[in-house]
Amino acid sequence: MALWRKSIALTVAGAALVVVAGCTPTVEPAPPASASASASVSEPTQPPIPYAVPTSAPGEIARAVFEVVDGVNTTDTVLSDAFDADDALTVSGQCEGGDWMRYILRDSTPDGDGADLTSGTFRCDSAATQANTYVAGAGGTVQVVLTVAEGTERAWVTVEK
Repeated sequence: MALWRKSIALTVAGAALVVVAGCTPTVEPAPPASASASASVSEPTQPPIPYAVPTSAPGEIARAVFEVVDGVNTTDTVLSDAFDADDALTVSGQCEGGDWMRYILRDSTPDGDGADLTSGTFRCDSAATQANTYVAGAGGTVQVVLTVAEGTERAWVTVEK
């Protein structure tokens, strides 16, 4: 009988706790402080770099500029200077419109064979100037051959040593 009283007492005590717990007033949780704080705080962002063909800089050895003028695709290519075999060549560029532009640095030395020295591709979805650096292993002059994807409105590439 004593065992039965203990189990009844435990059952009554447990039921009392459930009733008391169910009767406590509920408090609605406050919104997290970080949610409202993060909504009002914004990271400083840099404005996108607008498309602009740079002016010729010291050390520039070649450039190509593509534009659509009166519905006609035009590309101007300029050779400015020669480079030495151990010079690092930095190819920089930017384009707008289509998906990509491709450049080829071609040997344009008078006694050269017109071989392609290097090539690369830049995406047009980047607002910033893109760049690649190469060591050609041969000196002389280079011509930039610029090819653009359909829909490209304008593009430029410069080569600096």
